[in-house]
Amino acid sequence: MAYAPAVWLAVQEHFFRTDNYYRPTSTHVQERSSARLFDQFDDAFLFNNFNFSGPCLTFIADLIRVSLNNDANFQPKDSQEVDAMVLVALHFYAKGILPKKIMDLVGLDKEAATDAVNTVSKLLSGMAERFITFPGSHNDRVSVALAIKDVCGIPNAVGVLGCMHVKVTPPAENPTLYKNTLEFASVMIQTICDVDGNLLAVERCSPGGTPVQQVWESSVISQHFKQGYNGPTWVIGGKEYQLSTHVLTPKHPSEVKNTADTAYNEAHSQALSCSLKTIGSLKNRFRCLEDLGPVHSSSLDRVARVIYACCVLHNIAKKFSVPLPRKLVPEPVHPVPQAPEKPRGATLSEAEVIRDDMIVTCFHDPSGESSQAADGGGWEEGES
Repeated sequence: MAYAPAVWLAVQEHFFRTDNYYRPTSTHVQERSSARLFDQFDDAFLFNNFNFSGPCLTFIADLIRVSLNNDANFQPKDSQEVDAMVLVALHFYAKGILPKKIMDLVGLDKEAATDAVNTVSKLLSGMAERFITFPGSHNDRVSVALAIKDVCGIPNAVGVLGCMHVKVTPPAENPTLYKNTLEFASVMIQTICDVDGNLLAVERCSPGGTPVQQVWESSVISQHFKQGYNGPTWVIGGKEYQLSTHVLTPKHPSEVKNTADTAYNEAHSQALSCSLKTIGSLKNRFRCLEDLGPVHSSSLDRVARVIYACCVLHNIAKKFSVPLPRKLVPEPVHPVPQAPEKPRGATLSEAEVIRDDMIVTCFHDPSGESSQAADGGGWEEGES
């Protein structure tokens, strides 16, 4: 859900003052009042090189500084040292490279800059549970569901399910494990977003050839649905997922019998476009996600930390209404085999009965005309 920047400054203060993240000392006060490294650059330079505004950069740097200074595994650093680390990391996320001119600008050599990217990625990815939150209360679920219904007409949906594929160079031992349906090697992250483009959940960094249904079933959020944590709600998923009482999929072409079914499938497609736009905006702001290079067969931790860090930063940018640096191009749809047609006369599952009842209630037009999904094409980047 989208909140104004002022609310997120309160979140920042809460972050600083809870869970032992903030222990005020005279050193902290002195650091907070000292000059910042990026104060010497104008807003245009900051946005062109890092894809963030000055206030948003300050927010991010303060989060990293407090985390560093309260983590026994890291040496305490002053504000300008942290600013240098953050600027180098954000430039890498934004452009996918670490040019010498940027390292010289902030006073870091190649080894220090590489360490900075690794450190900032680790710290930001560790903040995912604070900045990427699934609607946990009844009121939050209602808010997300009403927004989705306003866009497409589908009720009781608390998110749009998808997968983001990031190109990599696969390990030599098992390259086919990473080959996705678009025929390139990737790792994939399961995402759930709202219609405004905010990420509600990200998890399960897996080789790109992994079936998405397998990723979903092994995810924490799937287990929460099965255990009833989210009440009588569902997420909207594409035809690559299996219909269940928690995942709402489109109707198979052979099952489309009337105008209500057609209207439902159109509404479903409209909802799924929100996920494609959200993933597209991530790759737009963070060009490192175009190709993260070699991965090791023993661990995906390095690439996973970078992806999670970008997801955290995406939500922060949304809260500060930071525009995208380029025109948004939605993520392409990954082709999947069409599910087999259901045998004639087969008994409907519980999920099919629930879906059919919903279609009749929400998309049936007694006049015989197809019910139209609510106007509005989803979210616009930069709105909050």
